[in-house]
Amino acid sequence: MRRIQWIDIAKAFGIIAVVIGHFAPKGTTLYESLYWWTMPLFFMIGGFFVKPLYLDELPEFWRKKALPLLKQYFGFGTLLILISFVVEQHDIQFTLTYFLRLLYGGTLLNGYLSVFWFTTVYLASLFIFSLARAYLPLLGQASLMLTSFWIGTHYTNAEAVLGQSIPGNLDLVLLAAPYMFIGWCIYRLQKYWLNSPVIIGLTFAVLGFMIVMQQVTDLNFYLFMKSHHVTHPLLSLMIPPMIVVGILSLSHGLEGTTFAYWLAKLGQHSLPIMYLHKAVGYTLDNFMPENLVIWVSAGILVPLLLVGLVTLSRRQLLRLTYDS
Repeated sequence: MRRIQWIDIAKAFGIIAVVIGHFAPKGTTLYESLYWWTMPLFFMIGGFFVKPLYLDELPEFWRKKALPLLKQYFGFGTLLILISFVVEQHDIQFTLTYFLRLLYGGTLLNGYLSVFWFTTVYLASLFIFSLARAYLPLLGQASLMLTSFWIGTHYTNAEAVLGQSIPGNLDLVLLAAPYMFIGWCIYRLQKYWLNSPVIIGLTFAVLGFMIVMQQVTDLNFYLFMKSHHVTHPLLSLMIPPMIVVGILSLSHGLEGTTFAYWLAKLGQHSLPIMYLHKAVGYTLDNFMPENLVIWVSAGILVPLLLVGLVTLSRRQLLRLTYDS
């Protein structure tokens, strides 16, 4: 499938916001407001092109969708555990336990691997939504997703209910799959909002209003998906799509501009940045005081540099193999 530049630009805005959110001072309105839309954006974009999945197509789903994501999950996870072993000087027992935690996933993963919940939840949500698309009419899909979201926003977290976390944070599918469904709907209604100055203006007006309300009132709107700290179910259903539509519309408007190419390249590598930026921050913490601008810049540029080096090395290896 040919890449769509404005979608990659939107992913670039999303991953920049993710990195800022992880390095910004906790408890600030900036920190809280970024979480209103960053992870929902990636789940919504993930829903854009979801096709019906029938049971006889499960082997193909495993080969084309699940296996590549799991390879990245365990590949990046192993790399980061080894980096953590060197940088943080962990002992062997801690490191071996870290590998076991990688297998279990979810909230057991913190530090260098704290963002890895996204992959397991994304994959499971993709699977559930794809099945729903195959076996339910549109109204049935909407009803299922609305019910799922209601359930997902009406309990504290899995540990409080079951006494322990669920592997891979898979209970978050109750929230993520509905966001995918919303994304699927958003993409099909794009003629009503794409590249609309009115939509962009309304989006940032709503975001600005919500930020002011969060700052000066007792609104306390939180949407921290990993920890399942979700308040205001209705706002959690409405505000993320409103912001995401504005981000998408703005991204479409930026197509063809000076920055479009570089933003799109950044968006194409959003997953490696998501995996690696926390490790960059922890490494910098050993050498310098925390600085938001430096840490965010490094958290984006270092993973891009590593991806570029790996790509170049592969090309050189293929060239040498071919020449020989």
